[in-house]
Amino acid sequence: MQRFKVDKVSSGVAYLRGQEARHALKVLRLRKGDEIIIFDGEGKEYLAEIEAASPTSVRLKVLEEININRDSHLKTTLYMGLTNKLQKFELAIQKATELGVTEIIPVVCKRSSNAQNIKNWDNKLRRWEEIVVNAAKQCGRNFLPIVHSPVKLPEIENNSDLSFVLWEKGGKSLKDYESFSASSVSLIVGPEGGFDKEEIEILKEKGFKPIYLGKRILRAETAAIAGMTLVQFLWGDLGGY
Repeated sequence: MQRFKVDKVSSGVAYLRGQEARHALKVLRLRKGDEIIIFDGEGKEYLAEIEAASPTSVRLKVLEEININRDSHLKTTLYMGLTNKLQKFELAIQKATELGVTEIIPVVCKRSSNAQNIKNWDNKLRRWEEIVVNAAKQCGRNFLPIVHSPVKLPEIENNSDLSFVLWEKGGKSLKDYESFSASSVSLIVGPEGGFDKEEIEILKEKGFKPIYLGKRILRAETAAIAGMTLVQFLWGDLGGY
C-alpha cells in the first residue's frame, strides 16, 4: 500500500498537499474511496481513506492508527562534507535516511570549494528535505531525520557518546570500539579528496576518533553509506535487533 507524508492529523482528518497530492492523483491515479498509509514524520502512522480531492489537495479520513516503530533506538548524526558534485551528497543523505540516521548536518570543508561560494542554502535545504521525505516513505520510517543548514567544519558542536571521523590515512578500525556501549553515535565524512591534517586535528579536539574502513579508497558517498551501515550494525538495529 502506498505511503504518504502529511503535516498533521487533526480530529481524524489529514490532507495531502503539493507534491504529495500531485503524486497521488496524477501519477498513481488514486481516487475517492482508495485507502493509503500516511505518516506525520514525528512517529505516527495511520490507515486513511481518500474522501475528496482537488488538483492541489487531497482530504483524507483516518481509519485507524497503526502502532509500529521501524526506527532505530540509536541516535545517529551524520556530518557529511559537502561534495562539489551535490548529487553525491544527496545520494549519501538518501541512503543514510534508509539506514536510520537521526540528524544530517552538511559540513563545508576546505575541499568543498563549490559550497564555499553559496550564500543562500534555502533552495538546497528544501530539496534535501524532499529527498529525506521520499526515502522515509520508501523504507517505512515514521520519524524524519532533521536536515540542518550547512556549518563550517570548525563550527561543529558534538556531544554524542561516540564520535568518529572517517580518514583513509590512519586511525583504528570500528571493530576496536565494538565493546563500547553507546546510545548516540556521530560520524563525519569528508568531501571528494577527504580531510586535510589540520581538519583532522580540529576534529580530534572535538572528540572525533579517526577510523578507517579498509585498504580501498572509497568515494565520499560510499564511505558515508558504509560507515552508517557499520554504526547501525554495531550499536543500532541493523541485523534485526
